[in-house]
Amino acid sequence: MAALAEHAVSRSARATVALGAKVALRRAQSEDRQRVYEWLTQSDLAQSQFGLPLFPERPRPTFEAFNEEYPVHCFDGTLPFEGRMLIICVGDQDVGFLGYRRIHLRVDVVEIELALASQRLCSHGYGSEAIQLACEWLQDAYGVNRFVVRPSRRNVRALRAMRRAGFRESDLASTAVGRALGLSQPRYTDELLLFRMLPLPRSSLRPLEGTTYVFIDSEFTDLETPHLISVGAVATDSTAFYCEISDWPQERSSDFVRQHVLPLLDGDAVPQIVAADAFARWLGERARRAPTIIVSDSGFDRWALAELFGGETLPYGAQWQRVAVAYETLDEKVTELGLRRHHALDDARALRHILIDEEALEHR
Repeated sequence: MAALAEHAVSRSARATVALGAKVALRRAQSEDRQRVYEWLTQSDLAQSQFGLPLFPERPRPTFEAFNEEYPVHCFDGTLPFEGRMLIICVGDQDVGFLGYRRIHLRVDVVEIELALASQRLCSHGYGSEAIQLACEWLQDAYGVNRFVVRPSRRNVRALRAMRRAGFRESDLASTAVGRALGLSQPRYTDELLLFRMLPLPRSSLRPLEGTTYVFIDSEFTDLETPHLISVGAVATDSTAFYCEISDWPQERSSDFVRQHVLPLLDGDAVPQIVAADAFARWLGERARRAPTIIVSDSGFDRWALAELFGGETLPYGAQWQRVAVAYETLDEKVTELGLRRHHALDDARALRHILIDEEALEHR
């Protein structure tokens, strides 16, 4: 399992995920948990979110309640699509936190929250820049395009910061919108939903000289609570990878998956840890020879990588990029090439044909 060991070592690398003019964002670690709790509940800003006299409906949580709301994965990155804490830094000083909750890929939205460590840090633009950086990073890293914040109307300072960051109020009833998007129950009686939506990534690829591109696709049980079934990949160095996972609950498969995905499986499935090690080795071989970019058309494929490798980081030397190819375009290319739609390897092949000009590639 050497490849997985190399992958685990790389988890501690690249702690800083975004850098702006005023602030940087870094991944929170387990040792940050107590400080984040104190910033949230015990700073001189806590009264703008919790307790009497302004917020009787939201008492300050105990440390135990905080730990239930923000589990271990928020501080170790093992379940990046279920939520994560980031620390806001100004120079070498930690000045607050920014957290995102579950990334709902089916409805393309993620909830973000933010708190600075003290009032003296307000009115410098730290919060608004941090949330702008977070939105851009979340789109680049995980493929989500729509973001929501849920402040109280009474928190005027937070509302100003969110609006400076490009968030705008929904015209629809917040309760109905929250239910449709799968958000948790409102925390305030006067909760306000504000949204920001980033433009979709490009639908074409501009290959860089000397870079290996790995086109991937994945199959999973359903869109709401997915379990990984298979992963396929084809690279511009004329190699390919395919594996099926054995340890997933077949009874959780949607009707669509039963009809269109399961009949195409080869049947030579392996445990997830074996598949992860094999894929990490294969990617590692590519990355040792040249810069390697993993390309997919959906954030669900980035979820599949996190699920397969058990965390937020990719094997060392590999990056991920989403190219927003339309679903119908993939349908047409699969038919044109005589491939099997919804077989992970064939869909990866179709994606490569769409994004890479084969003749031009041969003459590079």
